[in-house]
Amino acid sequence: MKPRAMASGTATLPKMMLGFVVRRCAVAVGHEPSAEEFAAWANNHKDGDRSFCLFGRPISVGEARIILRHRGRPVSARGAAAHECIVDEEAAPTSTKVVSLADAMARLKARARQKS
Repeated sequence: MKPRAMASGTATLPKMMLGFVVRRCAVAVGHEPSAEEFAAWANNHKDGDRSFCLFGRPISVGEARIILRHRGRPVSARGAAAHECIVDEEAAPTSTKVVSLADAMARLKARARQKS
């Protein structure tokens, strides 16, 4: 039996990289956090007089180690600042200055052949 999908509107929440969450922890503890420090910070996150688990539930030290290894992973985040949000590539404006790496390499190789 497949688990039911959550009915909450998490799809409408902005996405941010886990690295931004780790950076916020580093600022709070004053240095690059260990897995133990990150788990303790995330499980006892404070917002004014309110205390809550940052990931919606307590995380273990093992889960914190995984988070620290995968900082590029996008996650839904209610408190994502504007500069931390991931822009949907389909909705992002396209630029004529952006070229594929393969096209750039082909141009460089063609220039090198012309010079020799």
